[in-house]
Amino acid sequence: MSTTTKSGITAATRVIGILGHPVQHSRSPAMHNAAFAALGLDYVYVALPARPAEIGAAVRGVRALGLAGANVTIPFKEAVLSRCDQLGAAARACRAVNTLAVRGDALFGDNTDVAGLARDWDEAGLPRRVGRIVILGAGGAARAAAYAAAGRARRVVVAARRPERARVLVRSLQSEVRAELLAVDLAHLAPGARAEGLLGAAAVVVNATAAGMRGDPFPELAAALTAPDCLFHDLVYTRATTPFMALATAARRRSRNGLGMLLHQGAAAFEIWTGRPAPVEVMRRALVRAGRGS
Repeated sequence: MSTTTKSGITAATRVIGILGHPVQHSRSPAMHNAAFAALGLDYVYVALPARPAEIGAAVRGVRALGLAGANVTIPFKEAVLSRCDQLGAAARACRAVNTLAVRGDALFGDNTDVAGLARDWDEAGLPRRVGRIVILGAGGAARAAAYAAAGRARRVVVAARRPERARVLVRSLQSEVRAELLAVDLAHLAPGARAEGLLGAAAVVVNATAAGMRGDPFPELAAALTAPDCLFHDLVYTRATTPFMALATAARRRSRNGLGMLLHQGAAAFEIWTGRPAPVEVMRRALVRAGRGS
């Protein structure tokens, strides 16, 4: 017989956590615990800090200790990929895992950042089919954004300060998608004729870099050359208004930070673990409250 604690946790409570280094800043525990409580599910979500040298042991522990699953955050999303028995299509294409689920004896890995971004675009009112989406950056976040964009746009432009990294991303992803992918130098998006050709038809411009995260100015970008209804989407969620968003506002373009993507990737992970529709509004309120306390 299990013994209930004051917190409501019992010996039968299913445990889910977030693997990262560092991980103490994460808002995911607040978001998921609020969702479990709202649906009366006997789950608890905790932080699982892991040293980089021990990530293999940490992943094995998810299964060995009987956890229901876990989220995976920086810097482990790529390292976890090879440790999964089964992978979702997004994880295979993005070569990164942010969600683990224990399914019998197998460890399933997927990348819900892709679904999170797509759902956030739905919420922003973006049409299901657009002509072009521009991604700034060539790291892991940019790869997930490019894969999500390729499901919506006929052409996806990946722009990076190191254009060779953008070319590597495009080459590795092109066989996974139907959209046309194009790699360019980020400098080509500064004011000028090249920028108009690249940005003029963009329905969305996504900042998938860390630029501006600490409030420093965003690199020069010809925002005013985009269409009036272009959406500027910053994946940074730790600031209500980022320098990238301020740049969009100065050009009278609408903008959005990364809180919606964080919310919707979490909702997609919740559904993988529980098989239940996520209580999205409950999770949204919990994220906002957690942000006020950070």
